[in-house]
Amino acid sequence: MADTQRYVEAVLSWTRTAGGTVAILKRGADDSGWTEIGRTDASEFTATGLHPERSYTFAVVPVENDGSLAAEDEWETLRVAPTADEGTPALPAAPTGFAAAQDGPNVNLRWDAATDGVTVAHEARVGDSWEDGTRIAAGVTGTSLAWAWSASGATTLHLKAVDSLGRTSRAAASVTVTIAALDTHVTADAADQGSLGWPGAKTHLEVDGGVLRQERLPLHFGAAVVPFGSFAGVPCFAKYWPQGVYESPVLDAGQVEHQRVEVDMGAAQPVDAGLPFGAVRRPALGARTGRDEQLVPLGSPSFASRNSWRLTPLAPVDAKVEIDTSPTPGGAWDGWRPFAPGTYRYWRTRLRVTVTGDGLRFVRVPRLVVTRRKFNRKLEGDVVVNCSPVNVVFPVPFQNPPKVTASLVGYSGTPIVTNVTATGFTIAGGAAVFPGDPATFAPTVHWQAMGT
Repeated sequence: MADTQRYVEAVLSWTRTAGGTVAILKRGADDSGWTEIGRTDASEFTATGLHPERSYTFAVVPVENDGSLAAEDEWETLRVAPTADEGTPALPAAPTGFAAAQDGPNVNLRWDAATDGVTVAHEARVGDSWEDGTRIAAGVTGTSLAWAWSASGATTLHLKAVDSLGRTSRAAASVTVTIAALDTHVTADAADQGSLGWPGAKTHLEVDGGVLRQERLPLHFGAAVVPFGSFAGVPCFAKYWPQGVYESPVLDAGQVEHQRVEVDMGAAQPVDAGLPFGAVRRPALGARTGRDEQLVPLGSPSFASRNSWRLTPLAPVDAKVEIDTSPTPGGAWDGWRPFAPGTYRYWRTRLRVTVTGDGLRFVRVPRLVVTRRKFNRKLEGDVVVNCSPVNVVFPVPFQNPPKVTASLVGYSGTPIVTNVTATGFTIAGGAAVFPGDPATFAPTVHWQAMGT
């Protein structure tokens, strides 16, 4: 180290250990073991005498009542590099909106799309922790995954974001789902909210011709309304409330049981792309002009100007679905959580749809059907798919078209299933569906059909 460089100090902070005395350990540069450098009752500790061009690993260890150190699985490790290059690309952010639900022999996983500009794929594992878990999928570029489970019971799944360099997010999103075996009880119920007149609770949403739409904002000024309404969080020039919430009525199963819950919202949410002001601009500086760029007399109204400020970018339209369940006919609820199609155990359930727009375009929910059903028959098998579509015929026909799911064996991706009838279905093939040359790459697809 140059003579002009001095040793530095670093302030360590931690969150995992709340309260009590902790010991601070430092690992040797040659990885020869841990050395205790101090103890504290605070949530910070200053480590001194650090070389600015080296990296150090510290551990925060709870101290037991007898003065001994806690087991290593309770430690929190911290890595410090005093002069780390600030230009190093940021790690991906941890995934959000992670949800999982059983769908017969599969578990459906769903999460929010990444917005950090770094994430390019996701990796999923199953196990008690990310470090001890078994990888079930890697390189997943979408926001959903179907995993074929092999054992019932409480199962914890973990998800991390991955960047283009193969680095994962520091934290993993985790969710626990209880996997139940298929039974022979059969029920079916479809609640079409639109045909029922949208009977659930609505916030800033209203019914128009059988369609649920965003509620128009009341007059801002001059309205005969007392007290004057609040418009906190409403975008500039908005015509409609930017967010609306619809909560379905309670769906009662009549007993505690597992049921598959599906939601049909129709096609993509239609929007009115026309903006309410033509060219949405407002004068900021300079003389006001007409559309022909000619100066207008002072005091004349105008919406155009050479110098103008811009609006906030239009937010994408989004419809988020959440589910809540209760194990009793009239007791407490379990709490709202992201919805993924699959099997839930409950006595009562309800769904909540949150529609988010930009306040300018007209957002509608054309359809919302909540279907609950259980299956008493399952068929499954393997089939090889290459250039041409493959027609699968059930050994024993179902009474009604079943629910069919399929997954690639040994590869990521989801096969396309079409033409499902009570007697069979079709799996699409070709390079448009599967990676690689379909003449040489013939993947095996495992399918499951559940129905009555």
